[in-house]
Amino acid sequence: MKSLLIRVGALGGLFLLGWIAIAQAQRGGALVEKQSTAGSMAVASDYSSPAPASPERSVNPLRAPATQPPSSDIPDAEPGLSRPAADPFGLRNRYPATPTSAEEPVSSGPALAPVNTVRPVEDRYSAPPAAAVAVSEDREPAPFQADPFAVPANPTPIGESNQNPVGMSPQRGFADQAPLASEGTGQPGDPRLEGIQSPQLTIQKSAPKEIQVGKPAIFRVVVRNIGQTPACDVEIRDQVPRGTRLLNTTPQAKRGTRGELVWTLGTIRPGDELVVEMQLMPTTEGEIGSVATVHFGADATARSIVTRPQLIIETTMPSKVLIGDQLTLSIVISNPGSGVATGVVLEERIPAGLHHPAGNELEYTIGDLKPGESRKLDLPLVANRPGPAVNLLTARGDGNLRVEDKCELEVIAPQLDVAVKGPKRRYLERQATYQLSVANPGTAAAEQVELVASLPVGLKFVSANNAGYYEESTRTVHWRLEKLPAKEVGSVELVTMPVEAGQHAIRLRGTADKGLVAEKDQPVLIEGIAAILFQVADRIDPIGSGSETTYEIRVVNQGSKAATNVQIAVLLPPELQPVAAEGPTRHALDGNRVFFEGLAQLAPKAETFYRVRVKALRPGDLRVRVQLKTDDMQTPVTKEESTRVFADE
Repeated sequence: MKSLLIRVGALGGLFLLGWIAIAQAQRGGALVEKQSTAGSMAVASDYSSPAPASPERSVNPLRAPATQPPSSDIPDAEPGLSRPAADPFGLRNRYPATPTSAEEPVSSGPALAPVNTVRPVEDRYSAPPAAAVAVSEDREPAPFQADPFAVPANPTPIGESNQNPVGMSPQRGFADQAPLASEGTGQPGDPRLEGIQSPQLTIQKSAPKEIQVGKPAIFRVVVRNIGQTPACDVEIRDQVPRGTRLLNTTPQAKRGTRGELVWTLGTIRPGDELVVEMQLMPTTEGEIGSVATVHFGADATARSIVTRPQLIIETTMPSKVLIGDQLTLSIVISNPGSGVATGVVLEERIPAGLHHPAGNELEYTIGDLKPGESRKLDLPLVANRPGPAVNLLTARGDGNLRVEDKCELEVIAPQLDVAVKGPKRRYLERQATYQLSVANPGTAAAEQVELVASLPVGLKFVSANNAGYYEESTRTVHWRLEKLPAKEVGSVELVTMPVEAGQHAIRLRGTADKGLVAEKDQPVLIEGIAAILFQVADRIDPIGSGSETTYEIRVVNQGSKAATNVQIAVLLPPELQPVAAEGPTRHALDGNRVFFEGLAQLAPKAETFYRVRVKALRPGDLRVRVQLKTDDMQTPVTKEESTRVFADE
């Protein structure tokens, strides 16, 4: 008996717990209010049953609906049931939102509230409280207005679905992002899509107030665009209510990833509305219903005019410039492109051969150049070194604009070179002729050329050709030439007389404009020469045998140099016998020969005499030979004197 009571008590407790659970479930379903999801997901419910929508994530208000698989597992209508034709663009007239009969009342279900554009910044992208979006069934559905500054708030987790929302790229990490440098493919949209785009949708779901098990019923969802711009990619999602079986959908719906019904409706223009229906067969008693949501996107476009600025440099300068002269580098920088060239700067690198007071690297800020605009600049330079030069001018601007211009020129310059041709050793009193020349091996004509020859004291000016004139006070000879072309040579002649022995030099100096100077010295060794002239004569001729006569030898130095070691030797024939001799030096008799010691020096223009007295021994036509030798002579000079000796009969 006691065990029976325990069993009855346990069964009663279990029954009580089950009844409490059923009551709590029914009460919880009744307490759920009709509400709409914040963002771009509008919700409509025919009854207060909780919607079996996805609870694990919220819907992004600006996110487009996911593309659905083409296949559909929605069953066709059962036999005998009428199904309205699918007409997504004509549902407004075919299926009006107003009730068609007393059995099918239309609910003015809740719609999304407009975005509060004056909410605080920190609360701008958060969903409004549920109370703010709850709308009474007897009130006009509030329009939905998209926030143009909103950003995606609920990105789809990676891997949650293989279906990408229309018009959106899947969320990826930094490692998966496409290269930023890839080429774009977008095109500007309709000009009406420019500016703020704010389509406004209302959603309303209606169902019969009462239906019977086994009798088909139609649940209807109406979406209207009450905004001023089209709503794109409109999609309605709804669940088949628990306790019913789906018979048909109008238009044809597809199954979502969680088994929900999905209607992809495309674009709803301002003022249009679309209606979707599901035909259900109730299978159990009780309260049934589901929550319908609408997803949509808004298109916006913006356009810009892409321009391309360009830079062109044109430089003008002479191809040749004379050294020391100033030249002007004319620079024209222009923008033939279609956009403004900003931050334009000119950079000049002055080459060797040209000079600017500010240095060799110059920079000038142009600033902005409008399309078609040009600027002209003049850069003064001075040529200071002969030879070729390459001027490099660079212009750069923002956006990697860069252009260079090279200009070649040649700095030409005259040059002077002087030369002297003539004897470097000359004897006194013997004229010396010199060829003087001035050459221009440069690349430009030398102007105002003057050639000056300075004579030493050992040379006396005699004459000069080509209008050369002699200044006695400075002992200089001058020639002038207006212009000496490049690669040309000018020559003059100078005649001088050596008047003083010694080492001397002729100095030649050439000058021209541009500070050109050339000098050269020509050394000249001036020496004297001993020119000995001697004569031999007999005082008595003819003479008789046994008689005497005297031979007189006269020695004269006609040269400009003293003769040294003057030696005289007299050679007598056998018919003559030396008797006596006299002269400036001692003598010696050796048979038929008479020798005089060498005279140390015989000055120029000086003379001396030697005498030899002889006796005739036999008659005959006799020849006396006298030999003269000095240090300047390599071989003796011999002269003869004839004497006639006769015999008395």
